[in-house]
Amino acid sequence: MRAVDFNFSKELSFDFEQGITHFRDNRLLIIDANALGLLRQNMLDALGLEKTRAFFFRLGYQQGYSDLMHTRMAYEFTDEVELLKIGPVMNTWEGKVKSETVALHYDRAQNEFHYQGVWRNSYEAEQHLSYNDLASSSVCWVSMGYASGWSTGFFGSQVICMEQSCVGMGDEVCRTLIQSPEKWGVAAEPYLAAIQDL
Repeated sequence: MRAVDFNFSKELSFDFEQGITHFRDNRLLIIDANALGLLRQNMLDALGLEKTRAFFFRLGYQQGYSDLMHTRMAYEFTDEVELLKIGPVMNTWEGKVKSETVALHYDRAQNEFHYQGVWRNSYEAEQHLSYNDLASSSVCWVSMGYASGWSTGFFGSQVICMEQSCVGMGDEVCRTLIQSPEKWGVAAEPYLAAIQDL
C-alpha cells in the first residue's frame, strides 16, 4: 500500500448498540474541536504556558507513537517510506491539519533525520486565535507531539518536530521541521522534558 491510497473513512466501524467506534481494533472518540479549544484555554489560564504546552505535546506524542506502531502491524506498505508518509495522511483524515510533505531524508546509520512539512488549517491555531491575540511562539502542540512520536517510532531514535512558522503567530501557514534533539539544541529541551518518562 502507498500512503496516498489510505482512506480513513473505509477503516471505521460504528457499533451504535454498544456505543463504540473503532479504527480497526482501536477504539476512537469523536470530540468537538471547540471543546478541546476550551479545555486548552482553561488549562492555559489555570496552569500557564509551559505546563499546558507540555501536556498537549505529550498527548500528541503518545498518540503519534501509538498510531505508528498500530499502523506498522495493520498494513503492508510498498516500502518503509510509505509507512512514514502515512502519518501526515492520517493527521489530515483526522481533521487536525492538512499536512503536506515538503522534504524528507533519513539515514539510520548516520543518525540523520530531516523532514520538512506544511500544515494548513490547523485546528490548534484556529482555537488559539479564538481566545487569544497572536502568539509569540508556535501553538500547534498536539500536532508537533504527534509528528515527533510518529517519526521517532519510525526512525527508532528520538526526533522532535517544531514549527518554523505558525498561523497562531500570524503566519500564512504552519511550517514544520523534524530533526534530532542535538540539532535543535536548547530549543528542544521543553519538549524532551514533556516526554522524558514515556
